[in-house]
Amino acid sequence: MTDTVKATTEKATEFFADVRVKANEAAEKGKKFVTEAVEFNKANVDAVVEAGKIVAKGAQEMGKTNMEFAKTNFENVQVAVKELTAVKSPTDFVKLQGEMARKGFDTAVAQGSKNTEAMVKLVSEMFQPISNRIAVTTELFKKAA
Repeated sequence: MTDTVKATTEKATEFFADVRVKANEAAEKGKKFVTEAVEFNKANVDAVVEAGKIVAKGAQEMGKTNMEFAKTNFENVQVAVKELTAVKSPTDFVKLQGEMARKGFDTAVAQGSKNTEAMVKLVSEMFQPISNRIAVTTELFKKAA
């Protein structure tokens, strides 16, 4: 009976040692997974923050550009009023008014085009950090599959 107890004790000791080793391995894998998950999420937050910085800078630039447009347009209106008040005949007045309307329309179209181009560029730049994170996430899922 002593040999049986001894053999059982040895097997139990080996079993529990093996369980301890596997538990330690699982704990290490768990720590590694948590560390990677924290780093992954931190990178995601960093990408969103970077996108926010890009938007803020772009909005500031667009605001400056639009203020310049407004200033130029105001100056143009002042010149137009002076020109209209200097007109001597109704025919010249209508002709000048038509020219100003055409010039104003062309200016509005040009400014609209510049704003649209700036907005498209800004949106593209804003989504770049997020797009990079999506690519990283896609790679992770491909490796996991």
